[in-house]
Amino acid sequence: MLKGIKWHVVLFTFAIVFGILLGTFQLYQSKLLPDKISKDISGVKHVRSVIVQNAAQGYAANIKLDRVNDLMKTYKEIEKKTEKYSVKIDIRIIDNTDGKLNNIYYNSQFAIYEALQKGDYIKMNEVIKNDAEKVGALSHIYIDRENIYVDLRDGSNYLYRIIPREIAKGDNKNG
Repeated sequence: MLKGIKWHVVLFTFAIVFGILLGTFQLYQSKLLPDKISKDISGVKHVRSVIVQNAAQGYAANIKLDRVNDLMKTYKEIEKKTEKYSVKIDIRIIDNTDGKLNNIYYNSQFAIYEALQKGDYIKMNEVIKNDAEKVGALSHIYIDRENIYVDLRDGSNYLYRIIPREIAKGDNKNG
């Protein structure tokens, strides 16, 4: 049955087909999929621009946001757009910050990470709000089971930070 088959033609054909498949996959991974992800995320309200790049593990989506009314809601909408892809997408929010807002955030990190350890989110909110008010800025803090969302505003500048919230020992994962 296999007599008369020219193995060098079979191997050559296999190599060509494999090369075409590999090239198509590389094109999909490096150009087509990032463009599709970018287009999906761009459809979210308040997204000004999106650049999706290959990262060490999956993709990094650098998302420039305009000023938003509800940072948590906007972030959740972006997450929902990325969840339909079977690859890991690291969401990186780009804001329009300045030195004043960076200082408020820097000084608030102790309260944020203490709240993550001890669960005193009310105190964290008060510390951030007081630090912002001292310099004439506004703060909006949102929290859910996954993250803490820090939104600081001063004039036309705004700082957005999403801090992952790991479930502390003893927390009920079903509640």
